[in-house]
Amino acid sequence: MFQNLFKPGLIGAVALKNRLMMPPISTNLAGKDGTVSEDLIFHYAERARGGVGMITVENVCISYPLARHGMAQPRIDDDRFIAGLRRLSDAIHAGGAKAAVELAHPGINADLRFIGGETPIGPSAVTRKDGVVPRVLSGEEIEETIGTYIEAARRSQEAGFDVVEVHACHGLLINQFLSPLTNKRQDEYGGSRENRIRILVEIVKGIKRRLGDDFAVTVRLVAEDMLEGGLTLEDGRWFARHLEEVGVDAMHPDFGLGDKEKRLEPMPYPQAWRVYLAEEIKKAVSIPVVAVGVIREPQIAEEILTAGKADFVALGRTLIADPDWPNKAQTGAERSIRHCIGCNECVVARHVEDVPLRCSVNATVGHTPEESHLEQAAVAKRVLIIGGGPGGMEAARVAALCGHRVILFEGQSRLGGTLIAGSVPPGKEKLNWIPDYYAHELARLGVEVHLGETLDAEQARALNPDHVIIATGSRPAIPRIPGMDEPHVWVAQELLANQMRFTGQAVVIIGGGSVGLETADYLATQGNSVTVLEMLEKVGQGSEPLYLSYLLRQLKEHAVEIVTGAEVQAIQTDAVLAQEKSGEMRTIRADLVVLAAGVKPANDLAHNLSDLHPSIIGDADQPRKIINAIAEGFLAARII
Repeated sequence: MFQNLFKPGLIGAVALKNRLMMPPISTNLAGKDGTVSEDLIFHYAERARGGVGMITVENVCISYPLARHGMAQPRIDDDRFIAGLRRLSDAIHAGGAKAAVELAHPGINADLRFIGGETPIGPSAVTRKDGVVPRVLSGEEIEETIGTYIEAARRSQEAGFDVVEVHACHGLLINQFLSPLTNKRQDEYGGSRENRIRILVEIVKGIKRRLGDDFAVTVRLVAEDMLEGGLTLEDGRWFARHLEEVGVDAMHPDFGLGDKEKRLEPMPYPQAWRVYLAEEIKKAVSIPVVAVGVIREPQIAEEILTAGKADFVALGRTLIADPDWPNKAQTGAERSIRHCIGCNECVVARHVEDVPLRCSVNATVGHTPEESHLEQAAVAKRVLIIGGGPGGMEAARVAALCGHRVILFEGQSRLGGTLIAGSVPPGKEKLNWIPDYYAHELARLGVEVHLGETLDAEQARALNPDHVIIATGSRPAIPRIPGMDEPHVWVAQELLANQMRFTGQAVVIIGGGSVGLETADYLATQGNSVTVLEMLEKVGQGSEPLYLSYLLRQLKEHAVEIVTGAEVQAIQTDAVLAQEKSGEMRTIRADLVVLAAGVKPANDLAHNLSDLHPSIIGDADQPRKIINAIAEGFLAARII
């Protein structure tokens, strides 16, 4: 079915079994001392076994501490790390994939927490946003840095890796040399494009001289910067042609300096939107070009190759969510693929919290082999799951995989729980992938699913379950406000779930959390005038930062007014009365009032079944996120 995806391909002299790659994604799974851990090996081995053609291990530290770029980053700056890296490459090879490793240096953008109190280095003294001024590399130090890359490549080869990728985008050191925004040098490494690319050319030539022309070298190349005055696509094409001439074996184009949102896209970004970068670079070179960026479905990946926009497709967060994506696509089981929804929990873990990688839809990410393993039950039990939201669906899937007899009841007419309303606002459609996946998997695994049916405690007991899992989710919290019973007052979740539409209305939304903001976006795009009132000083508490930034920008474009520090006093027939933080009372016209004041657990049934000692998971225990519900569903079923 996907003829192009599963054609063999070449990166230099390295033969890949298909056109699918895993790009480097930092995991924080290495040891704090930079050694390769069992968890890191397990993470990559799982993805190798899933059928991808080549895995590129996350950016390794080539010079400690100045090149350190994460809390738990693998190191390659000393020969003592070769043995551990050899175990990692061996595991990738054993899984059937070729092994690459990315060599990177953050340069100016080094996190001060990770570099031992030293000053970051860079091509020029360009002040960072936080006011830090980097130390300018001398000509001699640039030569030493080039040697550092070459030595790291030598260790990569000795550790059994087939390919090295030189990181030259995302605003890191090589990108800083390439871009006129960060390279103000007047010597042979600054000024013209020929001079600005010199450090990268010398790295590539040096690796080839040291390791031989047959050792494959790829470049993760900046195709364009995302800042005014930075690199353009024409620069990217020129760099690509020049690098091909000096022996680079493949190009992996991406963005350079600028907003992280465009390379760590939140959910609303469309699939494959970044592929134009690969398409443009491919026009300039004859060597293979890799496309990357929100490629989630096999058909989308196949179309990229069929159209000649790229020679290979990189699946990053896609393979975090489902390591078996390639095998499932190749065997016609694409409906069993667990799609990445772009929630960016992985990004928050790595880039905000400095903790091991995690995934909303794949509860095993970041966990040990022992924690991820599912054993067949010695005795098959009758498991009753009440609630068909994310937690209940995952519990049903895992319990069935362990060999239990599973019956699931969901009061709504379809699976999904809160995802039904959550998928309605603009850009949230990917949430539908979650219930679509589980509907297919639960049917395949023989789970008995009852939709549109609720159970009381007596009915639940009559089913004689050996184990009960309560996944009844949450219900909207309704604030006590005078006038809340007016006919023009709606609850946000109900409005969204029913996909209600209004035009030309003055709307006031009470609550500036994620539900309130998304409802505001939903109604504003229909042509309504929307005001959001939030008691706290900030809106979007707990939202993923990149998504919140995107959402607030959308609301601004739609002229949504957001008032923080506002306490609603009353809902009137045609207005809302609110006290602002200044103490001033304000009357806001309102043809429609929407309550988005949070949620509370819907766990009455859990209390009524306490004698059966049910497992209570997800929002039924405490309202949180999709990741919490699915993780708790996995664990609750695994330990039955």
